[in-house]
Amino acid sequence: MLIFSGEIRATFDEKGRVVLPADYKNQMGGSVPGGQLTIEIDRHEKCLNVYPMAEWEKRVVKISSKLNRDNKEHSKILDGFFRRCKVISVPDNCRFSVPGTFLERVGITKEVVFTGQFDRLRIWDLKEYQRYEESLGNYDDKFDEMYGGEEVE
Repeated sequence: MLIFSGEIRATFDEKGRVVLPADYKNQMGGSVPGGQLTIEIDRHEKCLNVYPMAEWEKRVVKISSKLNRDNKEHSKILDGFFRRCKVISVPDNCRFSVPGTFLERVGITKEVVFTGQFDRLRIWDLKEYQRYEESLGNYDDKFDEMYGGEEVE
């Protein structure tokens, strides 16, 4: 199981391409498995989620196991889910393109921050990420509140 962590700055070029940071590439064994990633527009934050295909497939199985595409309301949920994601090809140099509509929806222009969050990476516009960080408040206090001041083992 992949567990991504940390934060790394990067830059999109004028064609909507960015290079996957080497640290994250190395965590995947030195290349992107199968040469593909899935990009998803986050439902809660103004960022993009990036999944290796094996992790994305687990996510799709989990979601599809709870929804019936032949049910009208479930079908609408699935439509919304799949409209917000795209499988992209990633060449050996790990420079990949993100659909312009995805970049526009989350306000990414040029300077970005990649962050790791368990089985996915997140891509944030630099200024949006700075606003997000400010909104987090005191991490240590929140962690203590959630876990009662105990170390998680």
